[in-house]
Amino acid sequence: MISKLRKRVIIYTVVAVALVLVLLMSIINIANYIVRDYRAEEILYYLAENGGDFPMHMKHDHTDDDLPSGKEGGDKPFHSPKDMTEETPFETRFFSLSLKEDGTIKTINTGKIAAVSSSEAAEMANRALAKGKKIGYDGRYKYLIYDDNGEEMFIFLDCSRDMVAINSFLEISLLVSTIGLVAIAIVVVLLSPRMIKPIAESYAKQKEFITNAGHELKTPMTVIKSCTEVIEMQSGETKWTEGIKEQVKKLSDLTTHMVALAKMDEGGDLPMEDVNLSMLVKESLEGFSLEAELQNRVIESNIEDGINVSGNQTLLNELISILADNALKYGAKDKPIKFSLSRNGKKIVLSEENYAEGLSAGKHEEFFDRFYRGDTSHNSETPGSGIGLSMARSIVEAHGGNITAESPDGKRLIITAMI
Repeated sequence: MISKLRKRVIIYTVVAVALVLVLLMSIINIANYIVRDYRAEEILYYLAENGGDFPMHMKHDHTDDDLPSGKEGGDKPFHSPKDMTEETPFETRFFSLSLKEDGTIKTINTGKIAAVSSSEAAEMANRALAKGKKIGYDGRYKYLIYDDNGEEMFIFLDCSRDMVAINSFLEISLLVSTIGLVAIAIVVVLLSPRMIKPIAESYAKQKEFITNAGHELKTPMTVIKSCTEVIEMQSGETKWTEGIKEQVKKLSDLTTHMVALAKMDEGGDLPMEDVNLSMLVKESLEGFSLEAELQNRVIESNIEDGINVSGNQTLLNELISILADNALKYGAKDKPIKFSLSRNGKKIVLSEENYAEGLSAGKHEEFFDRFYRGDTSHNSETPGSGIGLSMARSIVEAHGGNITAESPDGKRLIITAMI
C-alpha cells in the first residue's frame, strides 16, 4: 500500500506541475505572438498614415487626428511603434499597391521587397480583397486595406522573421519545460520517501497494532471457548452458551481476517504456483451449493474450462469463497446467484452476479471499504463484519488485478475481478 501511495504522490505531483507548465508556456507563447502581431499591425498603420511608405523624417507620436482619411473613429486607435528607430525603414520588408476596378495594378511600390513580383502582388491583393477583412494574413505577409482619398490601398508586411522568432521561442520554451519537468520528476522521486514518511510510519504502527492485537485476542477467546464447553459438559447446552460460542467464533473470524489483511498490505512476494482456476472455482462453489439449496436458491455457473493462472491457490480459493458467501448473506432470497469465468485477452475475468435490495444503479466502490455494510445488512439476522469484500480486493490486487462492484439497474449487483 505504501508503495502505491508513493507512486500516486509522484504521479499526481508530476501531473500537477505539467499542467502548470503547460498553462504558463501557453500564456507566455500566446503573449509573445500577440506582442509581435500587434507590432506588425502598428507598422502597417504607420505606413498607411504615410501613404504606404516610411517618411523621410519619421514621426514617433501620433493621435487619431494624424490618421489618413477613412480611419477617423472607424478603425482601431493608432499609435506608432514605441521601439521604432531610424533603422526600422531599412529592416522592414513590405510593398504597397492600389488596384483598378478590373483588378489590375494602378500604382505599386515594391522597392522594399525582392521576393514578390508585380503580378504576385496583384494576386495577393485580390485574395485579400476576397476575404472581406481590412486586416489579416496571407501566408507570411500581414496586410492592411485602407481608404486613401476614396481609393483602396493595400500594404503587405513581410512577417517571416517574426514567425521564425515565434516558432523558435515556442521550441525553446517546450524544450526548457520538458527539461524542467524531468528534473522536477527526478526530485519528486528522490524526495517521495520523505514526503510520505509520516504516513508510512503511522500505517506501520496501525498494522503492527492489528497484528499484535490479533495474537493477543486469541488466548482469551480460546479460554472463553474452553470455559463455555466445560459449562456445557456440566450443565448442558443452553441458548446462553450457544450465544457465547457464536460471538466467540465471529470475533475469531474477524481477528483472523484483520490479521490476514494486515499481512497482505505489508506486500512482499506471495508464493505463486500454476493454478487450474477453472477447477478451483467449480470445487469451491460446490461447497456453497447446499447452503444455497437451504435458502431455496441455486448457484448457476458458466466456467470456461482450461483456464490456468499463476497465483496463490489458498488466496484465490478465499476470494471465491468471499464472493459466494457475500452473495448468500446479502443477496435477495429465492433469486439465483450467477458465477462466470472467462478470458478477456490477456486478462482472466471472474464475475459474480446476484439480486439485492436497496441498491442504486451505478458503481459501488464503497463496498470494498473495510467494515462497510449496506443498510440492508445492519441487523443481527445477517452475520458478517463488513471486511470480506475488502479482503477480496486485497487478494485481487496482490495478484496484479482489480475488482469492481456495479449495479446496472438497481436490482442486480455484479462484482467483477480481473486478474
